[in-house]
Amino acid sequence: MDPSTRAAEAQAARDEELRRECAKAFDLYKKGNVTRGSDLLLKLLARHPRHPLLHYAHGRLAHKRAMEQRQLEDLMKHFDECCDRAEAGIKACPHSLIIRLLYTQVCYDFPAPNDEVLDGLLKTFRSSPTAFAAKPLNTADLEYAKAITTFDEDALLFFPDVRECADSAAYRSQALTNLAKAPDLVMKLYGKIKSLARTSPGQCAWDGFIGLRDAEHTAEADRRLQRVQARAREEEADRALAAAHRVMAGEGTAHDLQEAAAGWRDSADQGDASAQLLIGALYGRGGGGVKKNLPLGKRYLELSAAAGYEAAVALLKELRKCVACGELDVHHMICSRCRNVRYCDKGCQLQHWQDSHTLHCVQQRESVGAGGSSDRVEPPAHQDFLTDQIAAAVAARETGNDLFRKQKYPEVWPGINRSELW
Repeated sequence: MDPSTRAAEAQAARDEELRRECAKAFDLYKKGNVTRGSDLLLKLLARHPRHPLLHYAHGRLAHKRAMEQRQLEDLMKHFDECCDRAEAGIKACPHSLIIRLLYTQVCYDFPAPNDEVLDGLLKTFRSSPTAFAAKPLNTADLEYAKAITTFDEDALLFFPDVRECADSAAYRSQALTNLAKAPDLVMKLYGKIKSLARTSPGQCAWDGFIGLRDAEHTAEADRRLQRVQARAREEEADRALAAAHRVMAGEGTAHDLQEAAAGWRDSADQGDASAQLLIGALYGRGGGGVKKNLPLGKRYLELSAAAGYEAAVALLKELRKCVACGELDVHHMICSRCRNVRYCDKGCQLQHWQDSHTLHCVQQRESVGAGGSSDRVEPPAHQDFLTDQIAAAVAARETGNDLFRKQKYPEVWPGINRSELW
C-alpha cells in the first residue's frame, strides 16, 4: 500500500472516531450534562486544534444553549460565547466552509440591541461570501457536513441539505448562495420586528425577536421535511417508470407488468399523479397478468385528471365509449353475448346490431364455444397497455422526468417508434 493511500485511510479513521466523540458530546447535552459535553470537546480540541468537526460541535453546543434562553441578560451572555467560539473556529480553520456557515448562523440569531450593532452584522454578512469564494475548494467540507447530520439533526438556515449536493463543488456553490442571501434575511427579520413593535406596542421587542427568529427555524425544518418527502415520492415514481421501460421493451412482459403494477400503485397511493395515470389505465384495461378492475382504475384516473393530466381525462372518457355513436364518458349497456362492446342506450344497440354486430357477435360466440379464441382485443401483454405507456411518457416529460428520454427503444408498436415518445 502506497503512503498516500495509507494516509487517506488513517485520516478517514480519525474523522470517524471524532464524529463518534462529537455524537457522544451531543448526547450528554441532550441529557442535561452541558458542561460534560463541552469538556469532552475541549479535550479533543487540545489534541486536534485544527479539526473543523470539533470546532463546529463546540460552537454549535453553545449556539443550541443560547437558543434556549429567554431572558435578555442570559441571551446576550450565551451569544457572546457563541461568537467567541465561532470566531476561534474561523481562525483555526480558515478554509472550512462549515465553520463559516456556523458563524453566519450565530450572527443571524444574535439579537442586535441597536442599529449600530445591526449595521456591523450586515457588514459581516456582505463581506463573508466574497471573502470565502476566493479560498480554494475544501473537498472535506461535504464529508464533514454529512457527519454533522448524524449527531446534529436540527436544520440550520444557512446549511445546504447534503442530500441535494452531488459533490463538494455543488455543496460549496449552494453554501455561498445561502451566505449571499444572509443580508436580505436579516433585514427581513428586523423589518418584521419593527412592524410588530408598531402593531403591538405592549409587546417586548426581545420577545418579538425570539418568536420571529424561532418561527424561521421551524419553517426551514418544515421545508426540508417536505423536500425529503417529495424526493421519496419522486423515487417511487422513478422506480415505477423504470419498470415501465422493461414492459415497453418487451422484456419478460407478463411478469414485469405485474411488478410494475405493484410499484405504480404504491407510488399512486402516495399522491404521484403520473403513477395514478399508469395504474388507473392498467386497471381500467387489464392485461399482462393484471386483472381488470374498472372501479379502481376509474378512481386512480380521476385523481390523476384532478392533478391536470389530460391523458387521464382522455382515458376516463375512452373507458366509457359507445361503440355505435362514439360518444365518450357515458353510462353504457354491455352486450350480454360477447361482453366486448358497450352502448349508450337501446337505440345505439339496435343500430349497431343491424349494421354489423349480429354477425360479429355470433362468430365470436361460436369460435369461443368451439374452443377457438375470442376476437376480443387481447394483444400481447405489454402492447395491451402500450397506448397508456406512451401517454405516461408524455406526462413524465411534462413534469421534467427524463427517464424515458434515456431509453433506446426499437419500434414498440406497428408504426410507432421512440420518436412518438419524445
